[in-house]
Amino acid sequence: MFKYASAIAALATAAAVSSAPVSADVFKDKTITMIVNYGAGGNVDTEARIFQRHLPKHIAGRPVVIIQNMPGAAGLTAINQLGLGIGFKEPSLTVGFVTFNAIAPVIDDPALKVKVDAFKMIAGVGQWYAAYARKDILPGQKRPADIAKAKGVFAAGYARSSNHDIRLRLMFELMGTDYKVVTGFQSVGAINKAIEQGEINFMLSTLPGYESQAVPNLIEPGIAIPMWQLGAAGEGGKLLGSPDLAKRGVAYFEDVYKEAHGKAPTGAKYDALMMSNDSSSKLARTVMMPPGASAEAVKELRAAFSSLLKDSDFVAEYVKIIKMEPILFSGEDAEKSLAKAINNVPAAVKAVLKEAAGVN
Repeated sequence: MFKYASAIAALATAAAVSSAPVSADVFKDKTITMIVNYGAGGNVDTEARIFQRHLPKHIAGRPVVIIQNMPGAAGLTAINQLGLGIGFKEPSLTVGFVTFNAIAPVIDDPALKVKVDAFKMIAGVGQWYAAYARKDILPGQKRPADIAKAKGVFAAGYARSSNHDIRLRLMFELMGTDYKVVTGFQSVGAINKAIEQGEINFMLSTLPGYESQAVPNLIEPGIAIPMWQLGAAGEGGKLLGSPDLAKRGVAYFEDVYKEAHGKAPTGAKYDALMMSNDSSSKLARTVMMPPGASAEAVKELRAAFSSLLKDSDFVAEYVKIIKMEPILFSGEDAEKSLAKAINNVPAAVKAVLKEAAGVN
């Protein structure tokens, strides 16, 4: 059974996963290609390489695992090629470690060319998100809530219909901020360089990128300040997020909004933001195999990912680099979380998401 850190246990249902290996013949003397849907050195690539280093010893036959970066279309290029069988020969020797935009199937994003339920889900990886901004984003700013009065906020985006860009727009529109999302960036490294040079003044990042790049390069030198963190939905309406960020005084978006406007955020735009946050936090990374992967290969890789949480070397390296304990979901739980995110979305929320994504 998967083990979760106590502060974040409510993110997943506890699903039993068999760790008994299948025939070593499936992967013996083979090479598994792990496709990453963003460029080398970015958040998802950094995380994927930790898995790459530790995964082989948990797979019967101890195959070699290599990384293939396939950026483009805010991550959808790799997902489309994985689903359509383009660019690889053996489905059973191919696995995607991807940032998946769960909003894409909800809004019928034309850039998504495949059906989500065609993939074989291997695991899900949870994450937290933090927003930060240049210290001079608003002259005289004393608190994050002052951004509601800011003029000329330029936020860094990846693609108009990406979950990242959608959440930026929804946050600013709820806040009442005068903003523009400058889209098309290929990596968080390029974004942080643009922030340092004053070309961009706001960014939303996963915790690894925030801790490993934003904190040492922008926040500690006094160039940028933390703004807020985004929470996932917990039981009874409780927000779930990073305990470490909370200890450092990084409040939830909802708390900053309430400080700015004197009331809690409500309405279809906020519901859309919460849905986007929830799906991104609980399935920040999706590990999946293409439709043609064999049942035996799927079973073996599911077992391998489940056993990683018992690997003290993997956990130690993950915590050292990512700055949080790993949150892993079984393939079965990943399927359930994805289905929950994309099915039965209220019409009003879907309309807000489509408008934010620029999809008619």
